[in-house]
Amino acid sequence: MVIDTLAQLESYAALDARFGETAKFIEKCRTENLPAGRYELDGDRLYAMVMDYVPEEKAEPLYETHDKYVAIQCMLEGSEYQWYAPRGELKEKIAYNTEKDISFYEFSGSGSRLHLTEGSFAVYFPQDGHLPGMADGSCGKCRRIVVKLKW
Repeated sequence: MVIDTLAQLESYAALDARFGETAKFIEKCRTENLPAGRYELDGDRLYAMVMDYVPEEKAEPLYETHDKYVAIQCMLEGSEYQWYAPRGELKEKIAYNTEKDISFYEFSGSGSRLHLTEGSFAVYFPQDGHLPGMADGSCGKCRRIVVKLKW
């Protein structure tokens, strides 16, 4: 798991060159104000989802993990809380869905609460449970880009 500012995103290209491609796409979103939707950057190896929404408290929040993809959560506008916990410490609630590459786990309030603010990002690897989109009290609209990098 990594958390940093978008200004530093390209420096993570040492881990995988697709982090550099991700940084270029984020810049394109900023300059061209791309509409919400899915964008293929390199087929199923690298794609992005641009989302506009208002974070909210979930009645039954669940951690999630992905087996095949790294999730890069980039906050362009607004802020929200995200939660992190090691996958090995979580209790599975909904078994792995191969088609959607996702498993869900119970949330009991344990883990680390992260404040993803405008201009920051978090990277969640397959071993990282994460719970995005939680309200932080700002009641503001968010624009977040989730980039999926096949691992």
